[in-house]
Amino acid sequence: MQMKDRATPPARRNRRQFLRAACAVAGAAAVSACGGGESDPPPQYVLVHGAWHGGWAWDRVVPLLQAAGAGAHAPTLAGLAERAGEMSTAINLDTHIADILTLVRTRDLRDVVLVAHSYGGFPATGAIEALAGEGRLRCAVYLDAFVPTPGDRLFNYVDAAGQAQMQADFAAGNPRWPKIPAMYFGLESQADIDWVDARLTDHPSGTYLQALRMGQPAAAAAPRRAFISCTSPALDVLAPTKERVKADPGWSFSEIAAGHDVMVSRPRQLADLLLAQGRN
Repeated sequence: MQMKDRATPPARRNRRQFLRAACAVAGAAAVSACGGGESDPPPQYVLVHGAWHGGWAWDRVVPLLQAAGAGAHAPTLAGLAERAGEMSTAINLDTHIADILTLVRTRDLRDVVLVAHSYGGFPATGAIEALAGEGRLRCAVYLDAFVPTPGDRLFNYVDAAGQAQMQADFAAGNPRWPKIPAMYFGLESQADIDWVDARLTDHPSGTYLQALRMGQPAAAAAPRRAFISCTSPALDVLAPTKERVKADPGWSFSEIAAGHDVMVSRPRQLADLLLAQGRN
């Protein structure tokens, strides 16, 4: 039996060709805006999550960066999220620094935009010297994050009662610093709060107890340094860090009117800010 001709009509075929061409042009423009092209490869975003979180925290941002032609990598640090089974007193700040360096080196990433959220500022700062020394780092972006100096400990930002409890638990062989409710991360909707609450896990307290070991203060080894401050609401514990960074001419400083977990509540707005940093 002879089959009917199912060829696409010329008008529809021309329209499809036009749309494909338009999409190709738009995609090329996005890559170019991020520093892409044959002679200038696109940035590779390495997204470091905060305490109690995991790589899942960036699930809404990663596809937006990738759609713009950039690479996006969101590792989960040891002892958290899907790696919660690794929890032990052996996990410390050096462990999480090694997690970042291993990912970058294993994937041989170049033109890295290292993005650190909250606690992530500690291990990210510890990784910066090595990444910059290897010529892999394009810039460092601290997203509502701690910017530690050599010898600093996150433990120092915990209240006295919390410090006593953490030390006692750790000495007894308990490495877990209990997760806190997602409502404290400035999320705007109950749906987002529920989504985050379902994924938070306890954090390895050894990472709070160990002091940062590095040669240069305040991520000075980074070719460029940027800070994005979440202001609605702002976290009081980060106020001294923000004041210090804002007064330093070596930093670019910007604000976003969103809560601390902005990658969950405002992924599009955050992605645009990160892409702007990557193309500079």
